[in-house]
Amino acid sequence: MMALGLSASTVKSWFQYRCERKTRYDMMTRMERDSAAIVKEESGAAWALEGNKFEERVLARLRTEQPLLSPGPNEDRLGQTETIGFLRGQIKEKVATQLGLELGPSFRAELGLQEQLQINRSYTDIVFRDSRPEGTVFRIVDIKATRGSTPFHKAQVAFYALLLRGMLADLGIDATVDPTAAVWHIREGTRVADGLVEPAIFPLKPYLRLVQEFLKRDAPRIARRKVLVNLDETFFHIYFKCEQCDYLAHCRKAIEHADPADNDVSAVLGVSHEGKRALLARGLKTVGQLSRSAGIGSAGPTSWSLQRRSDTIIARAGAISANEVRRLPGVMSYLMPPHIDRAFYLLADHDAVEDNLVTIAYMRLGGVPNRVIRVIDKSSPDAERQALLDVFTALIADLSEVDAYNAAADPDQQLQAHIFIYEPTEARAIQAAIGRHLNDPQIRTGLLHAVRLFPPDDVVPEPEFKGAHHLPATAIRSVIEQLYALPTMVSYDLRQVSEALKAAGQIESAYAPVGTFRRDFSSLLAMEAIRSLREGQRDAITIAEVEEDVRARLDTAGRLVNWLTSQNSAAQTPFLRLEKRPFRFQSTLNPLNAGDLDLLHAYELLDSRSALLETLVRLAQPASVRQQLGECLAGLTLEREGRHGNGRRWLQFSIPPESRDAEISPDDFGLILTDDNPDLRLNPANWRPLEIRFNYGDYGTLFVNMSARQYDSSIIASLRRQTGPKGWCIDKTHRDINGPRVQNFLQRLGGQP
Repeated sequence: MMALGLSASTVKSWFQYRCERKTRYDMMTRMERDSAAIVKEESGAAWALEGNKFEERVLARLRTEQPLLSPGPNEDRLGQTETIGFLRGQIKEKVATQLGLELGPSFRAELGLQEQLQINRSYTDIVFRDSRPEGTVFRIVDIKATRGSTPFHKAQVAFYALLLRGMLADLGIDATVDPTAAVWHIREGTRVADGLVEPAIFPLKPYLRLVQEFLKRDAPRIARRKVLVNLDETFFHIYFKCEQCDYLAHCRKAIEHADPADNDVSAVLGVSHEGKRALLARGLKTVGQLSRSAGIGSAGPTSWSLQRRSDTIIARAGAISANEVRRLPGVMSYLMPPHIDRAFYLLADHDAVEDNLVTIAYMRLGGVPNRVIRVIDKSSPDAERQALLDVFTALIADLSEVDAYNAAADPDQQLQAHIFIYEPTEARAIQAAIGRHLNDPQIRTGLLHAVRLFPPDDVVPEPEFKGAHHLPATAIRSVIEQLYALPTMVSYDLRQVSEALKAAGQIESAYAPVGTFRRDFSSLLAMEAIRSLREGQRDAITIAEVEEDVRARLDTAGRLVNWLTSQNSAAQTPFLRLEKRPFRFQSTLNPLNAGDLDLLHAYELLDSRSALLETLVRLAQPASVRQQLGECLAGLTLEREGRHGNGRRWLQFSIPPESRDAEISPDDFGLILTDDNPDLRLNPANWRPLEIRFNYGDYGTLFVNMSARQYDSSIIASLRRQTGPKGWCIDKTHRDINGPRVQNFLQRLGGQP
């Protein structure tokens, strides 16, 4: 076998992706890959370019502060003579860039590295040579054009440290490597062009151990995998992060067959790396085999994700295998209302390098259409701020119109309004953008307006009731993932979802991006498109092209919402369960007179509503899914009931084996007892009458205790009459105990009663 070379970037990518195949391919020479018919495509060129530019700016700043040993003209790296001279202290500069670190006998002996494994020469971004009382110490710094440091960045630095330590030993240099190192990333609040860094200092020891384990255990195992034209023993799994991989096109061949049933199980959304290993151990290699399996429970090789999502994953495999759009049986969604008179759509694309928005857009459907699209082609805080104001001014104006109409209209004539995005990521991008501009009075006013989408004035003033009917926004992708199994590959992104629905005759047209706008598993602008727009180079993407892409995404999102509501109307049992009152702004907070206490109150309200929404999303799953997730004591059978001496009542239930590992404790608050009727478990107004406490008994039993009044109430009496064996469930709901107290405290601080 030919020697296999490991580079620092290969080590980093292992800890970033844990992909055996990518690691094995990166060990091969180009000639070896060509002979095995492996095509490597340069993906992520935009990221690499930005990284190089940022590094150049950082080094330029460093040169103004102290002498820097750098490669000569027309050279990218320091030669070994210069490297060794720097390490021996024979060169006056105390800081070097692109120092060449080589494998030597000390490194190989320390790690027991096999002869077939070679370490490619590796080059550090910065090494400082410090003279300290304890002697000469070398400190390693890596430069990353990111907004933070990650464990895989630190693992790469640890790899450099091991090489440097080995070189010092081989050269007989009396020096050590500093036990702390640093990753210099982009300073918060600055642009890449500024070249300003934020040092993330960290101890090397835990990362040295990780890299040593990889080199001793994983690298030799991966190196033994045979890769030939017709034989590839490497394990691989395709998921959304693979968009950044140079070998994606090669791996996609495994999930794109003429017969979809022959596709690799990676094609199924929700199958993780460990989940795929468990499926392969069960002999389930293809989508077709997975779709025909009886289940993926705790018996046999499994993983947490497979155990918890068995039914959904098998259903998705069936949809791919049959190339059909299928509703998941028994699943309800509390993320979206069944009827919408005015639909408001938001869209945003985030530039991860500059950490700001590159697009933000708004569309209104229902009534008079309205659309605002802003493309921020230059990285500028002022441009981002103005784009936010333009979009949210339009949204608030349209909401105000609905609010005014509903204030004057008869109750049965009032309008339902709702806000939609496609990807949850877009909501986080908008939220972060607002946070960057909270010092602006107009943005602060917009935040308070956003909180007014949660009117608490006209709901029962109990913690478990507040906001239940006023969840303001929906991520369309999340609804579709909850309710449907689709014949898409790896992801439910806007392009694939709309293409699948169009092919099934469900919608008229799909989002069909081309060229740089097309991504494998995401609906958002690719980094290549963002950099092309903002760099303004020859053949660069234009603002008009980006606007057209944004318009197409908004229109497709609108078609998907219309499809969901029409499907819900036609269903025998409606599955969109979010009951909303006609839209009204709440009046507790005054956006025109907002102070710091108002903002604290706003954040507290938003936090409470988010927790409630999370609970409702969980409770919307069928009992079998909640049971698999360990979030529900399902399938209970009422065995006996009786009266305590003090008049309280007790009910004894038997627990089926599949519910005995549920993560529900007798000490939990907000537990409810139901027959799994969605009208009970998904309506917070019913939670208080159903709330119980319980204790575990012997031999798979539990005892529920309640007052005589609750026992005799119409809701519990009806359940006792109608619920059969294995029909009872105990679920955990949302109890916000401290939220109302915090809100009352803030109101009192503000002088309110």
